[in-house]
Amino acid sequence: MENRKIQSGRRYFWSFVIATVLFVLVIYSSYFFSYVELKRVSNLQEDVAYEIFEDKLDYTLFEKNVCGGEVFEEVSKDLNFQGRIIDDLEKKFGKNNEDVLFQKKFYTLVELEHLEFINILNDQCDLGMATILFFYSNEEKGIEQSEEVGRLLNTVYARNSDSLLIYSFDVNLDSNLISKLKLKYDISESPVIVVNEKIKIFNPQNLEEIEQTLEKSEDESDGSSIIYLN
Repeated sequence: MENRKIQSGRRYFWSFVIATVLFVLVIYSSYFFSYVELKRVSNLQEDVAYEIFEDKLDYTLFEKNVCGGEVFEEVSKDLNFQGRIIDDLEKKFGKNNEDVLFQKKFYTLVELEHLEFINILNDQCDLGMATILFFYSNEEKGIEQSEEVGRLLNTVYARNSDSLLIYSFDVNLDSNLISKLKLKYDISESPVIVVNEKIKIFNPQNLEEIEQTLEKSEDESDGSSIIYLN
């Protein structure tokens, strides 16, 4: 009887050890693949940034005709892909992880470089791309509203993917670029979208409001107007 108790105890012990090892391996594997994904987005950001900088220099420094090229289309797709990866990394590592925050800061820089290049193409090549700047919050106070506006913008983009680019900015990010953007567009609360850098809407409630504003902005002058929606 005593021998049976010892064998039973050993089985429990080894079951516990095996379960613990498997648990640690699962956690480690998850972290490892997340780290690989983090390095992947870092490398992708560098490639996209280089392409944008190169194309801009072709126009601004080397006076090369940038009209008619399709580079911006590939770069835009890569930029959207980066945004999705960063969102996934936030979920895996946490929104306050230092590596993730650094990638978001660099992503902000690449977004603004891309926006400037699109403005050049719109002005010089009649590209006709509309833009939406989406200022969102990851803090508890505003995250629910921001996520809802984000879902609306995903649908708006799906309907207008051939003529619309959306740039997302975390208003809580500790970044000089974000501070300058908030000052430039007078962003004091979130969520806010700025359509074609002309019309600002606080917390849009439905697709029609956003799409109608897109149409309206095409007829607006170069001045800015502010629309607050409840």
